[in-house]
Amino acid sequence: MGALLELRSQFRNLQWFGEINHKGFVKITKKLDKKVPDLVTQGPYIDTKVKVKPFAKQANTTRLLDEINKWMSVLSEAQTFDDTMSEHSTRSLGRASAKGMLSLPQAQLDALDQAVRNDDVPALEAGLKTSNVIEEGAQPLMLGLLQRSISSRSKTCLAFLLSNLKSLDEPDDINARNCIHRLVIHIGRTKSVPEGEQDSKSRPVPAGSQFSNKHLEPGLATSKAPKSLNQKESLLLTKDDEAVQLFIFLLEQLRPEQRVALKSRDSFGRMPLHYAAQFGIVVVCQIIMSKMQQWDQFHVKDGIDTPEWQDNDGYAPLHLSVVGGHPLTTQALLQGENWEGSSPYKAEIRKSISKSGAVLAIATKSNYSVIVQLLIDAGVDINWRDKTDETALHVAARFGHEECARIILKGTADQKADLEATESTYSWTPLHVAAVDGKYNVAELLVEAGADITRLDSSGWTAREHAALRGHMDIARLLETNDVEIESPPTRPVDTLQPTPSDMSSIGERRSNGNGINNGSRAPDAAIKSFGHRYLTNESLVLVSLGSMDMRKNIEPVSLDRVPLTEAHNTQLDTALSIVVSATGASGEPTIIDLPVHDSIATEPVVFTTTDAGKVKLLFDIVPTYSGNDKHKVGRAVALLSSVRQSLGSSRMNLQGDVCVPIMSSSFDVIGTVNFNFLVITPFHHPNMEITSRQTYWKKLESTMVIGHRGLGKNLTSNRSLQLGENTLPSFIAAANLGAQYVEFDVQLTKDHVPVIYHDFLVSETGIDAPVHTLTLEQFLHINPDKNRDSKQQSRKKPAPTGEPGDFRARSNSLTPKRSQSMGFAGSGPDELDERMKHTKDFKDKGFKGNTRGNFIQAPFATLEELFRELPQETGFNIEMKYPMLHESEEHEMDTYAVELNSFCDTVLSKVYDLAGERHIIFSSFNPDICLCLSYKQPSIPILFLTDAGCCEVCDIRASSLQEAIRFARRWNLLGIVAAAEPFVNSPRLIKIVKENGIVCFSYGTLNNDPEMVRRQVKQGIDAVIVDSVLAIRKGLTSGETPTEPVNGENGTNGTLKPDHELKEKLDELTINGGGP
Repeated sequence: MGALLELRSQFRNLQWFGEINHKGFVKITKKLDKKVPDLVTQGPYIDTKVKVKPFAKQANTTRLLDEINKWMSVLSEAQTFDDTMSEHSTRSLGRASAKGMLSLPQAQLDALDQAVRNDDVPALEAGLKTSNVIEEGAQPLMLGLLQRSISSRSKTCLAFLLSNLKSLDEPDDINARNCIHRLVIHIGRTKSVPEGEQDSKSRPVPAGSQFSNKHLEPGLATSKAPKSLNQKESLLLTKDDEAVQLFIFLLEQLRPEQRVALKSRDSFGRMPLHYAAQFGIVVVCQIIMSKMQQWDQFHVKDGIDTPEWQDNDGYAPLHLSVVGGHPLTTQALLQGENWEGSSPYKAEIRKSISKSGAVLAIATKSNYSVIVQLLIDAGVDINWRDKTDETALHVAARFGHEECARIILKGTADQKADLEATESTYSWTPLHVAAVDGKYNVAELLVEAGADITRLDSSGWTAREHAALRGHMDIARLLETNDVEIESPPTRPVDTLQPTPSDMSSIGERRSNGNGINNGSRAPDAAIKSFGHRYLTNESLVLVSLGSMDMRKNIEPVSLDRVPLTEAHNTQLDTALSIVVSATGASGEPTIIDLPVHDSIATEPVVFTTTDAGKVKLLFDIVPTYSGNDKHKVGRAVALLSSVRQSLGSSRMNLQGDVCVPIMSSSFDVIGTVNFNFLVITPFHHPNMEITSRQTYWKKLESTMVIGHRGLGKNLTSNRSLQLGENTLPSFIAAANLGAQYVEFDVQLTKDHVPVIYHDFLVSETGIDAPVHTLTLEQFLHINPDKNRDSKQQSRKKPAPTGEPGDFRARSNSLTPKRSQSMGFAGSGPDELDERMKHTKDFKDKGFKGNTRGNFIQAPFATLEELFRELPQETGFNIEMKYPMLHESEEHEMDTYAVELNSFCDTVLSKVYDLAGERHIIFSSFNPDICLCLSYKQPSIPILFLTDAGCCEVCDIRASSLQEAIRFARRWNLLGIVAAAEPFVNSPRLIKIVKENGIVCFSYGTLNNDPEMVRRQVKQGIDAVIVDSVLAIRKGLTSGETPTEPVNGENGTNGTLKPDHELKEKLDELTINGGGP
């Protein structure tokens, strides 16, 4: 069966070769006809030059494929045969050759077969004499009966037949194997599988084939997961086992001229010892080595892995044992080679054997630490390099195999691992690889062993910078150094670190093995986003992403079931496959993606447009990759966008966006699943939405902007003085009165879809964990009421007195009334509020709540409309769209639903366009889908993508690192990113990476309250820093001295940083209110 499967695969390759070549000639001649209008070349050339060639005629190949499938079908039906007498071994060992039996009557053949089954030597001998077989020396018939004797465990017949055979060679065997090969393979296949897992209907397949005993592997399974270490070698077989006893008996009965069969090679170049090692049958390996030693066949003076022991693929028995994960077998083989005594010469020779170094890398990749130790002790070259110059230490670093790395680093007295060995692609050392792939334990071992943490790769980047870029901040902190040279630009000129787009840069790879799409080529500084980008007007956008955005889920985008051998004759799932993503009811070209998909497929959606998303049907077709015709579909999955997700109402949506649909074959069998997610973005319309400027969003300033966080700063209990409540109208007005051009705040929607200013997802002031979107506006405002607002609603006869706290617009910089507002209450209000909130999640986690009396200068909750009406037009707004992601809803123990995404964005956009006027506006959000929606709904307001950059655990891959944030912002035409400051403080040169991608770079976080940390970022040209202590940072940067902690009045003016001179361009010259991302 295995031979037929491989033969069919080869014929299919021939068929596809013919189809692709034919299509190529057709396309080339078609282009020629287009280039030369007066010349008609295609028709005559194809008919006279192409169609006459053998590759263009598919009839013969198709006929042979049909014949092979017919044979496979017959074999599949024959699997129902149950030979209880031979314990199904006749099937596992292969049928005896019938070539010599064809001249005998059927009655005689049956008599001979029965004699062998009954182990009746006199009857067998009589039958052979009657047929004159012995006298005529009919080798094929005798070998067939010998095979049947082995199958039937008929030892006396076996001995009789061996005594009458001259040789065990079988020229007509398709794999050139003899009975010893087949017996070892039979023992391996039946005894290496635990009881209860054996398949009574399995057929033998060639060793090294992709096919298992039971199933075909789907075509997408090009790389199987490493096998686990074989822990049951000692329990599988002993010398007392019946099969082993039969094997010993067979070897002992061999005459001297027949013993050469023990070292004979099959069509794969393998001896019986190869198969015993491959299956990890220790006792059989020991028996074979013992007999080969006795018969002077075991020549291992130079080692058991030298070329004379290697098969056609270069694998010696030792290599096959290692690849199979058999530590005891590996140990037995290494001990066996020293049967005449150990020699240091042998270890020296082993260092030069490339395949032994290769299996050390394989054992390391599979995390076979016991085998790694055995190989290193045996003298395998510890610094062997593969075709990309990687060593086993690189492999251990990539996969994070700590114990293997520790063994390799320890080495032996004769050889030690080279810590600074570099691979050929990017000149990465093992420390670079560990940093890129986020393997902290291995990185720590390498640092302890003395690896150079300041070493630059071929693109000029350190391991620390690679770790910080990819969100592995634990490793970046481990590699942090006080060496100022690392913070300076590379030793080479900066322009050499800016390769042309055709060049490769190490900074762009997601992983060390290059599986990610190489977006590393960095273009030079580009003009920041222009106005009037493409946005939706009449049609909706449908973005379809294969796989899951949730990094916690280990699911394949396309999963195909394994194919039973009974169905092997009528399946194409064992071929190279692709998936075609298309849609009905929508516009957009079908996208063909080869399987298995690459790592970054989840962040590269397929795009469709439609006028009615409810009528869209997504089609996922599985097709052979090289069929040359999309009509040859293996299976199809269909998803109806209107019903594939559970509906939560017109204005609510589930945050869990992953969808799984079954793949149906042409016979309506389920053959697998497709996992995907999708996002529908609807158009937004508003009369005030227009493109009003020809300039760019951002004019390059000669200095860095400093922007206040949540008005006058984030509320922290560690401050020595009281703060104005964060995200409150008084805080924003105070910042504006102090000259701020920008205020940053968080916007959420209430249950009745009114935009309000509130940071936390849960409104703990209610005494319960109530999300903002579960409260109406009245309920939300009543939690923290505004007396002035209430009095205005009750009576509009006279305005509030000038000294009242509500008259903020009439007040200037005086903070005294505000201070008295928070301290001048009577009763035990703060205690009552703390008592009410003490069982809420936020209060338990932080011990306080922002903008609460007694802790901060409390002010009433505000709406977005109030901010637009109360703050002066010259004060710009940085509006953070606060929309929960799945991991945030789980972290806050919220229900996993929220306001429908399009409704959320449309509501806020409507309010902004109603009231913005000439005000400068920027949108920002931690939620990537919000950024996508805002980008496609309007052309005039820029969008910043907020990211923790690896400083916090997230589940969405787009929010997992600085690298992913750059990819996302650049792909979807956003203005730039606002990242946590730690990666920039740790590795300041990463700021250049952001800016060289043509996007602006902001940072936020508590590290920005330290002038020295900000100075590091300013030195590399960061565009803006968002801080809680604006005046403190300004003073620290202008004077070069670290100031004392400011009082509340100084803690938060917004403005532009002036290091040594006045800005040449004021912030109000930034045309932020116009243009699109």
